[in-house]
Amino acid sequence: MLIAVLVFALLLTCIGLYISRDIFSPYVAVSGVWSIAILIYYFLPNTFYPICNDFPFALAIWLTGFFLGSVFCEYYTAPASKESVEREPNRKVLYAYVVLTCLSVPIVCGAIIFQALTEDPENIFRYMRILNTGMDENIEMPKLGILIYFMSLAFVMMFFSLLYFKSKWIKFIVIFMNVLLAVVTMAKTTFLCIMFSSMYLCFVQKVIKIRHLVYGMFAFVGLSFIIQSLRAVGEEIETTNFLALYLSSSMVAFDYFAEPFGSHLPGMHTFRLAYAIGYPLGLTDPPSETILEFVNVPDDTNTYTNMYPFYEDFGLWGVLIFSVVYGFFYGYLYKKSRTGGKMQLILYAIFLTFVLMEFIGEFIFTNLSATIQYIFFAMVPFLFSEKRKKEA
Repeated sequence: MLIAVLVFALLLTCIGLYISRDIFSPYVAVSGVWSIAILIYYFLPNTFYPICNDFPFALAIWLTGFFLGSVFCEYYTAPASKESVEREPNRKVLYAYVVLTCLSVPIVCGAIIFQALTEDPENIFRYMRILNTGMDENIEMPKLGILIYFMSLAFVMMFFSLLYFKSKWIKFIVIFMNVLLAVVTMAKTTFLCIMFSSMYLCFVQKVIKIRHLVYGMFAFVGLSFIIQSLRAVGEEIETTNFLALYLSSSMVAFDYFAEPFGSHLPGMHTFRLAYAIGYPLGLTDPPSETILEFVNVPDDTNTYTNMYPFYEDFGLWGVLIFSVVYGFFYGYLYKKSRTGGKMQLILYAIFLTFVLMEFIGEFIFTNLSATIQYIFFAMVPFLFSEKRKKEA
């Protein structure tokens, strides 16, 4: 059955390329990424359990719903308005963003590094990863207060710097701050977001070509291997096993451990933010953990693909409904950004990486607080926009 889904994904990729002539269109990116993940499952050496349960059906539903939703929405969404094309972000707001990024990121990173050096100086990288993922309930993040919200600001500011600043120093400083944050969190997904979202913007601006994207993919694989080596102190890591584990193990985990309607609370994964807000007020049960439980497939993994929260909360119907919701969201942003919408271009660059990481997990609804922050920080400079085209 999985082979049939692979053929279906490849077919959708070809149809999508015929429609858009763009590898970054949402309906090409999603089906293409899933095709790669399945190919790696079959062709890279691994010891995974055979996929033979609900995963192929769920993926076929997801691919269909997303493809139809994104193509439909792109077709019927009006092009970006003349106002949104001519609108420029307010330079004073952008400079404020730069200052806040340069002040907040070093403080946050310094607090995390200091705690890691104090508590476990011999395994500092592993400790920092545990600290940021919450895998050990006895290890807590330092109290950062409002500064934690500026991490989302720093990420959004990276895209503004690439598009609206001539100064190479400002671009370098903002990108460096984001890389520093990624190093401190020891998260491969953060590096992926920084690398591919920024490369997408450079590709759109015709600064780089497709071959540079390929170089970037190889660079990310090498960087991921280094990060995993630093995190897994004392463990032997084989490159092929690492790639298979990182790109394909989540499919096996979903197939064997995801249960339709398995959530013990309504929408506990999909609408986690509602529980996070309601629990301190005494209105709801505590929210689910963002870091999922490790399972054996037989290698250990704690990623279950992006379909997991929808499947656990609402079964296959949830997969279908939210695939269409995803498709509408990405189809709308893609149409607006492709026809000159400046704010939508930044938003599409931010969220593009999330569809490229669908084989890992879900990042929009389960981290809805961060999603709202990204949208808010991207909108503010345009709310105080300058009509004349200027560059900072």
